Formats: sequence, structure tokens, C-alpha cells
Amino acid sequence: MTSHTFADLVGDEKEFFAEYFNKKPLLRKGALKDPQGILSLRRLDELVQLEVIRPPYLRANLKGAGVPDQGFTQTVTVQGTDLTDAIVPEKVYELFRAGATIVWSSLNHLDSSLRSFTRVISDRFGAKTDCVAFLTPAGKQGFSPHHDPVDLFIVQTEGTKRWRLWNPAEVRKGEAASYTAEQLGEPVIDVLLEPGDVLYLPYDTPHAAAAEELASVHLSIMVRPRMWKDLLKQTFEELVREPQFNEFPFIGADREAGTEALFAQKLRAVAERLTAVAPGSELDRLAELGRRMPGNSAGHTFLSTARLDALEADAPMRRTDAVVEFGTPADGRVQLTVNGHRIAVPAPVADILAGMAAGQETAAADVFPGVAAERATRMAQGLARIGLLEAAA
Repeated sequence: MTSHTFADLVGDEKEFFAEYFNKKPLLRKGALKDPQGILSLRRLDELVQLEVIRPPYLRANLKGAGVPDQGFTQTVTVQGTDLTDAIVPEKVYELFRAGATIVWSSLNHLDSSLRSFTRVISDRFGAKTDCVAFLTPAGKQGFSPHHDPVDLFIVQTEGTKRWRLWNPAEVRKGEAASYTAEQLGEPVIDVLLEPGDVLYLPYDTPHAAAAEELASVHLSIMVRPRMWKDLLKQTFEELVREPQFNEFPFIGADREAGTEALFAQKLRAVAERLTAVAPGSELDRLAELGRRMPGNSAGHTFLSTARLDALEADAPMRRTDAVVEFGTPADGRVQLTVNGHRIAVPAPVADILAGMAAGQETAAADVFPGVAAERATRMAQGLARIGLLEAAA
């Protein structure tokens, strides 16, 4: 599969964000090389024949209506366990020959090459992405005119498909909706997409598509935007992780008189923390959270965990993205909670861990000062095994 960049999809990135992002559709003819290397009919055949993709990962739409799962699945026994919705390839093929559009949802969950392709977008936006593939028979329209509550990047990989697009409404609610032809009027874009062509649709952009003389394969890469209210909620949740916000007050009609004053105190405490937030670094954190949402993640945990067995004292270590709760120091030790694990470490170790900025590296043996290098390395290895540290190299 050819490696692609975000600029391959949108062209001039500054122009894209200034003129099109969140405003109006963008058409890029011949934007991508080797489109079949991204997804081909041959690859879709392979996915069906593997018989491991089950609903809702695979769906069928015939004459504008969804086909019940029972129309293309059966019960099979795998290692003594009955699977009631295993795909029957020939039934899927029968539906396609009858004019059904076959839809593969969230292919980035199932195909590592498509996961890498969609990460080009999720990394740039700092947001969750999903990749949906549509196989439409020649001369068939998959779905009636509608809009989706997500930004879309449409990538044509095989065959042709005619797309009609209308500008989003001035007021957008971020909810799915369908239309009649009379409601929409003349489209702002009416184009036959060919392999390598790319369309960008801001969320709530009305659109309709139909294959013409050739069967069509296209990808819809959905960018799930987080509105300000979503981002603020995530910031708030981070700010109230401290133990003082874990108390459980009684707020019913018979609550104590001091409960309201205590609530006001908590509100002031949150307000103080909100005021102290550094906007730039917090937006960076939120973007990284978006990149790591389900369907976007990438890593080599098996490999890196196995390599811990050979960890050396001078091996560079760094904090992972796992959330760590630091307790109050007591008797020279601090209790840490990370990934469901609760451990107590010497206060100097807690200070080192708390002070490790994003990306900062510390030699394995130096995480536990004053301890023999071999023993300190084994202890750092233990912190890595519970997901608090990781090898930097």
C-alpha cells in the first residue's frame, strides 16, 4: 500500500483550513496514486471469504432498506462455541448480484493498512476516525439523499460513482437527517468520481451518490468532531481527579446546612483550576486523547513488553499516557493508582515520576535513587509492566 499524507488528500493545507474546513465541500480530482492499493475489489473478496467479519461490521442495503442479518449469516461452531451470525459468503454475493450495496463498517478495526491510512487524518485533527467501505453495483444508488453528523473524506478506489453535494445549512445541529430532491434544489457539486478522486464534506453536508456504468468501491472516512462542550467536559474531568472531589455528599431535602457552603467551595476550587489551565498544552492533551480513541490506536505492546526482560540500567524510560493518581505522602511513601493497580513507592520516586514531563527520558536505574542499579532497574521494569513507564527506544 502506498503511503499517503494529509496534504495528498486536501492539497494546500492552509487553503483547506481557511476555505473549506467546517465551511463547504472540497473536490480533489486525481488526488491519490495507487487507489486500489488502499482498497480493492480483490481485498473485499478476501475479507468476505475469511468468514470472520460479522454484523455490524458487514451490512447490506437493498432498494433503500437494510437487509436483516439473517439474510446473509448462519450459525457455525468454533472451538465448541456457537456463533449465530457468521457471514455466508455466497449469500453476500447473491445480495450484491441482486443490486444490494455491501457496507463494511469500521474497517480500521480489522485492517492494519486502513488503520494506518485513517490515522493520517486522525493525527492531523486530533480526533476519532472511522473507515467505512461501500461496494455498490453498477447503476445502483446506495442510499437516499441525507447528511451525516460527522465530517467525511470520500476516497474513490475502484469503478465510478456520481456524487451530488449541497452546502450545509447555516444552522447545523450535528444530527443525521434525510431529504427529498425538492427540499435540496440544485447541488453545488455534481461529479463522477473516479479512482483516486477525493471529496471532503463538512458535517451535515447533504449528499447523494449512485454508481453508474461500473461497480463502485469507495471509502468514507468519518471524522467525529468534538464540540466545545465535549472538550470542556474532558478538561473538567481531568481537573476533578483529586481525592477532594471523591467525597460523596448527601444532597437530598434533609441535607445538612453546611452542604451548600461546601458545594460553593468545590465550585470555587474547580474555577481556580480552570483559570490556571494553560490553553495550549491542554489543547495538545485533548488532541492526543482524540488520536488515541478506539479505532485510532497503534503500538507494539507485545514487542515492548517482551523487551523489558532484557532491560539495562542505562535504558531510557519515559512516562506513558496512563492516568496516574498520586496519594498524600505518609511515612515517607506515596500511594499511586494506575491502570487499576495500587502501589506504594518512596516519596523521592513519586517526585521523580510526577516531575517527568511528556517525552522526558530518565535512565531506568535513576527512577529509584539510592538503590543499587540492578535492583532499581528491576523495580523500574515493574513500573513498566503495569503501564506507568515504557522504554523510550
